[in-house]
Amino acid sequence: MEKEIKETPIQRQKLTKEEILERKISMVKERGSRVMKINSPMGSIMFNILQQFDQAYAHFKGQLGEPGGISHEEGGALMDRVQEITMDFSEYTGQLSKKVKFKYFMPQELQELRKAINGKKDKLPAS
Repeated sequence: MEKEIKETPIQRQKLTKEEILERKISMVKERGSRVMKINSPMGSIMFNILQQFDQAYAHFKGQLGEPGGISHEEGGALMDRVQEITMDFSEYTGQLSKKVKFKYFMPQELQELRKAINGKKDKLPAS
């Protein structure tokens, strides 16, 4: 009788270079995926943070409004903060681009978000 060898989770996760490349190619074909060449060390750091934010956001959506999860009020505040950070980063990118004479195009979705936020501010009563 041959001994049955049980795989550990670590052994199962070891992929060959070809398998890794195959998975990457497959992922690129998925809806919502993006491919990006990163030119700066800071861009690499930000990209890593963005990947983790995106994963955390998926968990956030699953817990929003659930018992023991995140309340809608707290969720709204968290998403407001994300909007502020995104707007600030866009504004900084615009300033940097202007300084180095690079044409920055604010994403259409961000322009629409800015208009919506400004429209809400205009409708608030003066204090």
